[in-house]
Amino acid sequence: MLIRKPGINENLIDELIRTALDRINLRLGVTVLPIELESVAVEVVCAMYNKSQANNEGIKSENVDTFSVTFVDDILAEYETDLNRYLEIKNKQDNVDRGVLRFL
Repeated sequence: MLIRKPGINENLIDELIRTALDRINLRLGVTVLPIELESVAVEVVCAMYNKSQANNEGIKSENVDTFSVTFVDDILAEYETDLNRYLEIKNKQDNVDRGVLRFL
């Protein structure tokens, strides 16, 4: 996975990539990230990086008068629709090749 951001800490980005891939793979129940979801992984890594740099990424709500910030708990929640859609398509593809049993 290639993340292009000037002045980025390579150790930090490597850790974020590993973490994002692990989380996505666990959510999908796979060991290797499907190529169809690489763009989701890049977005997740960027969001994790921005959150680590306090760039307001992942903020769910913010109050100005008392300075209160609430962050999104599950960084993958935003991509849940994409992940579920991938699983649906994969299940349909897996079931296409199944045989049919007919009783006479």
